[in-house]
Amino acid sequence: MKISATLVIFFTISIGHLAAIALQLPLFAEVTKPILMIALLVHFNQSVPKTALNKFVNAALILSTLGDTLLIFNDQNPLFFMLGLGAFLLAHLVYIFLNLNLINSEDRKLKFHWRDILFAGFGLFMFRLVRPNLGEMFVPTLVYTVVICIMGITAAKRFGKASKQSFTLVLFGAITFMISDSLLAINKFYTPIDHADLLIMATYLTGQFLIIRGIMAFILDFKKGF
Repeated sequence: MKISATLVIFFTISIGHLAAIALQLPLFAEVTKPILMIALLVHFNQSVPKTALNKFVNAALILSTLGDTLLIFNDQNPLFFMLGLGAFLLAHLVYIFLNLNLINSEDRKLKFHWRDILFAGFGLFMFRLVRPNLGEMFVPTLVYTVVICIMGITAAKRFGKASKQSFTLVLFGAITFMISDSLLAINKFYTPIDHADLLIMATYLTGQFLIIRGIMAFILDFKKGF
């Protein structure tokens, strides 16, 4: 992995944010949270040539930034959680679109594969786990669960349609992102998790980073003509 200045900045902010959570420095954590995905966005744009897909990557990261920012105020008003969830829902929809298009093939159809059962089963398990305590969040959580599972499914469907590096990074990024959202849901709607904020943000940052690096690998491969 090439260590660029923008990558160092992203890692520095990420480590600082996680350290602030671990050391219980809420103000520093809140200050750094909205700039995490902005730093990743800058790294992405400084590392790859311009393509038609770049604007969608930027949209996903900007929506994620909006989601991060809104969730800061979750404790003040439940509406902020709903709005943050909506922002991340849109970000996942963008990632689904990207997964369907970041392939060196004309096959963009969602054909059934045995791997789909793994993602669908995980989503069903998680939803059944938190369902009793959802209340008015039942429908939003159901919709979000379906969308994030489709995000994982479309990441897996890139197998054989992109380089091994790009496929692996995006797939593991999607899985890690799903784990982060699952930890958040369990902590909020099922049972408190020790060090939940740290675990949620660590997996979230890892997932986003892997997805973006996988997209970068695809774009660079494409420009090289595979």
